Amino acid sequence: MSYSFYFPTRFFVSNNISTDLPSLIESKPGQDAVLVLADQGVVRAGITQPIIEALANDNKRVSIFNDIPGNPDINDVEKAMRVAQDCQPHLIIAIGGGSVIDTAKAIAILSTHNGVTWEDLQWGRAKIVNSALPLIAIPTTAGTGSEVTHVAVIGDSKGFKKGVVHPSLFPSVALLDASLTKTLPSNLTAATGMDALVHGIEAYLGKRANPMTNLYALRAIKDIVHWLPEAVHHGENLEARKAMLQASSWAGIAFDQAGLGLCHALCGPLANHYHVHHGLGNTVLLPATLAFNALAINAEKWAPLRDALGLPTDAQPAILEEWATKFIRGLGLPTKLRELGVQPSSIEKMAQETLQMAMIGNNIRGASFEDCKYILEKSL
Repeated sequence: MSYSFYFPTRFFVSNNISTDLPSLIESKPGQDAVLVLADQGVVRAGITQPIIEALANDNKRVSIFNDIPGNPDINDVEKAMRVAQDCQPHLIIAIGGGSVIDTAKAIAILSTHNGVTWEDLQWGRAKIVNSALPLIAIPTTAGTGSEVTHVAVIGDSKGFKKGVVHPSLFPSVALLDASLTKTLPSNLTAATGMDALVHGIEAYLGKRANPMTNLYALRAIKDIVHWLPEAVHHGENLEARKAMLQASSWAGIAFDQAGLGLCHALCGPLANHYHVHHGLGNTVLLPATLAFNALAINAEKWAPLRDALGLPTDAQPAILEEWATKFIRGLGLPTKLRELGVQPSSIEKMAQETLQMAMIGNNIRGASFEDCKYILEKSL
C-alpha cells in the first residue's frame, strides 16, 4: 500500500514547564510580543500564572485572552482576533483543552491573512496561502489531541462545527506537562480520556489507517485502557496523568493522519443539537457504534486491537459492545443518550445530519441513514 506521514510539530514532554518553555521560544530582536490564550477554568486553577511569569522573566511582552468557551464559534474567534490585532503578537501560546488550542490555531492563521475571516476559510471563500504565526500548544486535558493535529474545528455563524484542515495548522511545539492536568475533575478526566480512546480506535479501524498510524493508535489504546481508570479514581497519580497525556497525543497523531469514523460523525449532530461535551457524546455512542462496526473487523485487524484492549485471546469482535459498556461504567460515566437529555424526536434529524459529516466515509463499515438511526436509537 502507498501512504504518507507528515508530522512537523516538535513534541516536548516536560517536568517543569516554567523552566522549559523559554528554551523553546526562538528569540529574535524586536519579536517579543506573545499572546496567551486560555479559558477561565484554566486561569482559576492557577495554571496560567507561572507560565506568564516565566514569559515575563524572559523579557516577553505578554497579552492574555481567556474568554474562550467549551464550544467556540466564529464570534469567539473574532473576539480573540481583536486582541491579537491590538498586541500584534509574534508568538501564540495556547493553554487549555481542544477549544482553546483550536481557537489559537485560528488566530495564528488569521494573523497572517489580512482581511480573511475564519468563516471564509471554513466555507472555501478564501484559502490558506501563508504560514501561520508560531504556536506553542500546552494541553491541560488528555483528550482532544489538538496539540498534534493540523485541523481546527470551530462553530460557524449558524453553530455548525466546521473543521479547517491545512499543514499550517500544525502547532510549532506540543509542550506536555502532566502536572497541569492534575486539577482536572474526575468526570472531565474520564470524558476527555474516552475521547482519546475513541480517537485511537477509530484511527486504527479507519479506511485510511496505515502501518505508521497503527503504531500510534494501538499504543495509545493500550495505555488509555490501562491508565485512564487510575487517572480518574486517583487523579493525584502523576504517572497516570503523564501516561494519559502522552497517549492522548499519540491518538491525536494517529487520527490526524488516518481519520476518524462513525462515532465522531454521529457525535457532531449530537453536540450541535444538545451541546453535550464532545468526549461525553462519543463515550455514550461508542458501545452501539462498536457493535455495528464489529461485523467488518477481520481477523488480521482484530488480533492487535484485542491485545491492546487487554481482552482474552479467544475473544471475538462481538464482545466490543459489552466491553465498552463495562469500561465506561467503571469510569462513572453515562452509557445512554437519555442520560444526556436526548429526546427520541430528534433521532431522525441527527441521523440525517450524520450523513453530511466527512468522517462517515472513513468508517470501517459503510453506514446508511437507517444504520445511523438504528445506532442512535440503540444508544438512547
